[in-house]
Amino acid sequence: MKLKKVEKWSLGYALIKAWVGFWHNNIFYKKIVIINKENIPKNAHLIFAINHQNSLMDPLAVIYALKWEQLVFLARSDIFKKSFTARILMFLKILPVYRIRDGFDSLKNNDEVFLKTAEVIRSKRGLAILPEGSHEGIHRLRQLKKGFARIVFQTEEANNFDLDIKIIPVGLDYSDYENFRSTLMVNFGKPISVSDYYDKYKESPVKGYNQLKDKLWNKLKLLMVHIESEEYYDLNNELRKIYKNKMAKYLSLPNSQQPNKLKTDQALIEVLAKCEADKPSLLSSLWESVTNYNEKLKSMRLNTEMLEKGSVSMGRFLLNAAFLFISFPVFLYGFINNFVPYWIPNKISRKVKDQQFHSSFKFGLSRIMFPVFHIVQTLLVLLISSSWLVAGVYFISLLPAALFAWWWFESVGKLADCWKLRKLSTEKASGFTEVLDLYQEIIEKTDEIVKKYEPGS
Repeated sequence: MKLKKVEKWSLGYALIKAWVGFWHNNIFYKKIVIINKENIPKNAHLIFAINHQNSLMDPLAVIYALKWEQLVFLARSDIFKKSFTARILMFLKILPVYRIRDGFDSLKNNDEVFLKTAEVIRSKRGLAILPEGSHEGIHRLRQLKKGFARIVFQTEEANNFDLDIKIIPVGLDYSDYENFRSTLMVNFGKPISVSDYYDKYKESPVKGYNQLKDKLWNKLKLLMVHIESEEYYDLNNELRKIYKNKMAKYLSLPNSQQPNKLKTDQALIEVLAKCEADKPSLLSSLWESVTNYNEKLKSMRLNTEMLEKGSVSMGRFLLNAAFLFISFPVFLYGFINNFVPYWIPNKISRKVKDQQFHSSFKFGLSRIMFPVFHIVQTLLVLLISSSWLVAGVYFISLLPAALFAWWWFESVGKLADCWKLRKLSTEKASGFTEVLDLYQEIIEKTDEIVKKYEPGS
């Protein structure tokens, strides 16, 4: 395969990046939080190493966290099999990496790829890798592959160890792997200087690979939600939701939203890990309470967020209901004009077996479907009205109307939750009382564990 000059700046790529980036940063995600971007050194030979949980959305997260850069990515070679796809991937600055599973003879192709990655690094364009090698939708950093270390040291060796490549670990966290309008966090760690490992590599390449790999693993896990426990993974994950506000107060944080959410998660996971090592029976008892609590929540169609917010006053409830009623025509306008381009990506993504690809399909298809439908609809309005002004206003209104319809629909759901909570609380339903008691029991048990195994101690 002839590799193009992916290390060169491309106007076409810049235009595509801007077009896709608008959708990524403003529409698909409700909020993107970028942390510690100042850790990226200027004018250096850089490799970005990213944790891999959410398929194609992971590289996009870093691409759009770095506004003007044109990173080059490495990806598994099997997605390059079709020549048309390969050309698109090359245009998007993605290079193939060949593995033994791709056929032993294919490994020789890595020689050409290595030469190209060396050019990318030397050009200071920036190389990006996903060192876990594959994605998995769990909040845990898996073992890293040695491939990135080989690329790093071989590039340094080919340049007389003069480059001093810096590896930037990047931690990602998603409030929701799959759905529209979720929150994404991108956390840049302090650079790792490859020059610190030259001597070890010269002594033994394998030792050099392993030391660099271990250093990166230890740095990456500090930048993300990393639940190492196998037995109590689900407990950790559930308590992240149930105890987040209490943990934020314990840490004297103003709220439990990102970037504070990462701090609360990491502190709680640290505490639970200490407890598991010292007295796992406490976690066993706590998991029993959490399991019982979740079952009762499910049976009553409740969630923890509803319990934490509590019921609003009747006056506030009526005011919100009145606004939603008055704005219903705006919702209807947005819903009717945007339902099809929203529905098609959701429908197609559900047919994809690998759930971690669902968000990638939703994102890619929605970025195409919405503008296509909006243009077609606008042309129809132009034909009917024979007015460029009417058609122009209509076109401009479509995307804001779509966002409003999404917000309106969510708001109705929250209002219905408030009414349900108010009704259950007023009627003092036995099942609801049990849920509240279990919630309080979980909070108290977790309080005891947090006080006994303080984070950072």
